[in-house]
Order: sequence, then C-alpha cells, then structure tokens
Amino acid sequence: MTGMSLNKKQLAAQLKEVANLLELLGEDAFRARAFMTAARNIENFEGDVAQLLQEDRLSEIKGIGSGLAAELAALKTQESLPLLEELKGRVPEGVRSLFMVSGLGAKKIAALWQSGIVSLEDLVAAAQAGRIASMKGFGKKSAENILVAAQFALNARKRMHLNVALKIAQLVIEAITQALPQARAEIAGSLRRGLETIGDINLLITGVKAPQVAKALENIVQVKDLSESQLTVLLDGRTVQIIISSEAAFGASLAFYTGNYEYRRMLLERAAELGYELREDGLFQADKLTETKSEVDLFEKLKLPFIQAERREQRQPKPTAQVITLADMHGLVHNHSSWSDAVNSIREMVSAARAKGYNYLAMADHSQSSYYANGLSAERVFAQAKEIAEIRRELADEGSDFGLLHGIEVDIMTDGSLDYPDEVLAVLDYTVVSVHQNFSLSESKQTARIIRAVQNPYAGILGHATGRLLLRRPGYQLDLQAVIEACAESNTVIEINAHPYRLDLDWRWVIKARELGCKFSINPDAHHIDGFDDLRYGVIVARKAGLSKVDVVNTAPTAEQFLRQLKSSSLKSPAKATQAES
Repeated sequence: MTGMSLNKKQLAAQLKEVANLLELLGEDAFRARAFMTAARNIENFEGDVAQLLQEDRLSEIKGIGSGLAAELAALKTQESLPLLEELKGRVPEGVRSLFMVSGLGAKKIAALWQSGIVSLEDLVAAAQAGRIASMKGFGKKSAENILVAAQFALNARKRMHLNVALKIAQLVIEAITQALPQARAEIAGSLRRGLETIGDINLLITGVKAPQVAKALENIVQVKDLSESQLTVLLDGRTVQIIISSEAAFGASLAFYTGNYEYRRMLLERAAELGYELREDGLFQADKLTETKSEVDLFEKLKLPFIQAERREQRQPKPTAQVITLADMHGLVHNHSSWSDAVNSIREMVSAARAKGYNYLAMADHSQSSYYANGLSAERVFAQAKEIAEIRRELADEGSDFGLLHGIEVDIMTDGSLDYPDEVLAVLDYTVVSVHQNFSLSESKQTARIIRAVQNPYAGILGHATGRLLLRRPGYQLDLQAVIEACAESNTVIEINAHPYRLDLDWRWVIKARELGCKFSINPDAHHIDGFDDLRYGVIVARKAGLSKVDVVNTAPTAEQFLRQLKSSSLKSPAKATQAES
C-alpha cells in the first residue's frame, strides 16, 4: 500500500510503531516524541494526507519538519518506512508482540525484555510464577492485570477477525474455481455461521479431486496435509481445511460441517430417529447414500424447518421468517469524516453512499472530549452544520432526494452527562452516544454512567455498548442487562456496530435486547468510504440474532422515517426533520 492508496490512519500507525520501538530500544527520546507527535498531528489533519505525500508537501502538517518529511517520502514507492523495518530487525517478533498486551508500554516491555521475557508465552508463564509481581515497577495488582491481558492476547493470536477470514476463504475459492470451473465451493464451519472471530477456515468442495485442488492452489498456499477426501493448507499463516464431497452428498455434508456441536448433534439424533445415519460424507439409509444435493434436500428428508446458517449455534433455534438481509438496509448511520479522525470529506462520503445505492447518510464525527480524534468543539459543530446545509442545498438543486443528516458521536462523560450542552445537542438531527475514555471504572460506576446517558432525552443511539475490540481488548466491566433495560425503558436505540473489530453489541445480547423490546441501528462506524462495506458484518450479527427489518431503524426507506424512530428527533421541530431531508 503506497502513494495515493495510503491513508492517514495507516501512516500514523507506522509513525506510532516507530516511536514505540525507539523508546523500547532506549534511542533518542526527543526523536521518539517527534514521531509520536507527528502521528497525532497527521490523525488530526483535515486535509488529504496521501496527496501531500505524493506532492512532497507533508511538511505543511504541523509537527512534520523537512527531515521527517524526507523519511516519509519513501512511502511513495514502498509499503513500510525504512526506519520501521530497521527497528523491527533489532527487536524480536515475540518482544514486539508484547505491545498487544493492554496496559504495557514501551518502558515496561523493555524491562520485561531485559529480564528474559521475549514472547507472550513467556509473559504468561512469568506472571503465573509470580515473577512479574516481584519486578521493580510492577507489583501484585499490576501483575494480575498483565496476566489477564496477556492470556487474552495469546488466545486472540490463534483467531482472526471475520473480515480477514472471509477474505482468505474467498481468495482460496476464487483460485480453485478459476482453475477448475467445474468445482462447486461453499464456506462451512464457524465462518459460514458468521461468528465474531474465526479459528480455522472450513471449505466444502465438490466436482473435483483433492490433488486437483492442491495443484490449483500451489502458487498461493502451503499444503500441509493431503488425502483423498480433504486437504489442509496454510495461507498467510492461517489454516484452511478443504473437504471434498460428492455432488449427491453435498447438502448433507454442508449442514454437517456448518452447525456447531449442539446443532450437529441434533441433526444426528433426528436422522437416527427417522432411520437414517448422517455422516460427514452424506445421509445414509441402510448404508445406501440418500441424495441431498442441497441443504434444503436434507432438511426435507429430516422433516425439519430450514434454519439459516448464522443461527445454527444452538440445538433448537427458532425458525424466523423474513430474517434481515443487506438489501433491507437503506441508510448509513454513524459515519466519520475528515472533520474529525476520518479520511474522506462529507461530500466524498455522500457521493460514495449515493453510488452504492443508499438513500441517506447520517454523519457522526467525534465530540470535543475525543481530542485525540480531532473531536469537534461547539464552534466547529456549528461550522459543520453550515457545510451540511450547503450540501443539502446542492442535492436539492440537482433534484436528488438523498438525505444527509447532521449527527455527532457524543462522548459519555464519566458522570454520565453528554459532551455538549443542550443548546448544541438541539441543533443536531440525532446523536450516537458512546464511551471513549475511562474504561477502568468499577462495574457499578460504568453501569450508572451509561444508564444516565441513555436516559438523556438527546440520546438517540447507544454506540458500541461494551467498548470491546475483538482480539485486542475485552469490553469494560458493566451490568449490560441493566443498560439494555434502561435503553428499552427510555426508547434509546442500541447500535450493532458493524466494524469487524467491534461487532458490538454481541449477537447473544442482541437476542436478549430484542426480547426486552429494544430497537437497533446497524452502523458501519465508517472512517473512510470503504468502511461502508462493513455494513455486511453488522447484518450478519443481526441475522445471528434472528432480527427482521422491523427491528432495525435504518431499514427505513428515508432519512425522515429513520429520524421518526429516534426519541431525540421528538425534541426537534417538524421543520428540522424536514430540513434533514432537503
């Protein structure tokens, strides 16, 4: 990723990594601070960083001198900074992995490295043995927290985000079907069920033999195991198990390899009750294969209702009619622009949303307390309102009925108040209220904080309710049941954050929230126009919970109808809601 394809977040991430590694190695502290300062200034920069890089104008950004700009110019032609690659060569990969542990900074990692701890496994073992607690600068409580965080990081390393797993699966399937057009390939296992994180990837293939598949993949994977019925390969360090099925058994095999343990066990028992034997290689009766070319065939044979793959996480999931699909989504809600910490301007976001066929776009840049994300002061909120009004006029002048809504992702303060006074909140079409700081509050304080926030009449949508970042950090401590009950009582919509690193609210809790009468908004939390595509992952979460489009507010066909479902819109005059449509 070089030149114009590099965005400011990716550039800032490299600068931060350089700063961390310089500090870890005890290099010039001034230089480390310079890289970190430059990273933050790039994140807060509202212009086009990629263009400045291409035009050798990065020094126009505050904090980037001519020397640093010259170093960054290397990114015009290569993916990584030369200095970063040099520093990585001086720090073992296992030591670098310690940065994955929440609460560990460069200085503490340096102390751990000096004591002989060079991997996550070493760190867990040392914490369990009591070595960390006895080290200077750590202590018993710190060691306990490090152990929990290190175990989380170690387990996370064995799994991958849903989007990563889908990309790998699609690459493998594309390579197979291009080389072997007669092949039929389907995703199976936890990936087909759309679990929030994935271990191994399972694919089911028919119409070809295992050696043919191995040959088709020889240029992109490493074959680890090969037999007549399956092969196991590695791609980007991830395991992909490819099972070969006959066409006549494909439906039964797909169902067998898709369901989790409990659901599969139910299928096996149901088959036995009806005189069949369900195996991984098909449905049999008296050792004779019963044709099931599709899963529908299998469910008909077993006299069972068809359950979509995403819901096969329990023994007896309830059938749901008209489960939500991506095609039901009409509005993109909770999106960031270059006004705060995102890449694209509002006009660029509008253009991309229209090109993708959506009917409305609801902006939600960060509020003022999120200073690290260039959050908007009250004055900048009003300035942004003027730009949005101007874009609405442009849309109206060209005869477009596309809706553009002015919202803010408003920080929930430690005491549960919102980040702006009412006179600022009143000018917005809607709000997303979210926790972005003080994750370490006690469960009771965190719960009380969020409950107070969702009870605020200006709180439209509760954003990423638990604050989790999948495979990076667990959610903060809170009584989620109490928070959901408060949302139900106050008519605050709950976000299903579709970003594959969040997928928050978790689908298990979405089921409970729906039972309590909550409504949901499936939001991409997009920080660039490509982020709109993340909506698909939020829809997967909703499907796992059995939601239909009536449960989700941004299935509303127009922005005005979307607003009518938010309690905060009732505080606006009818003229305000109408203006949002113009």
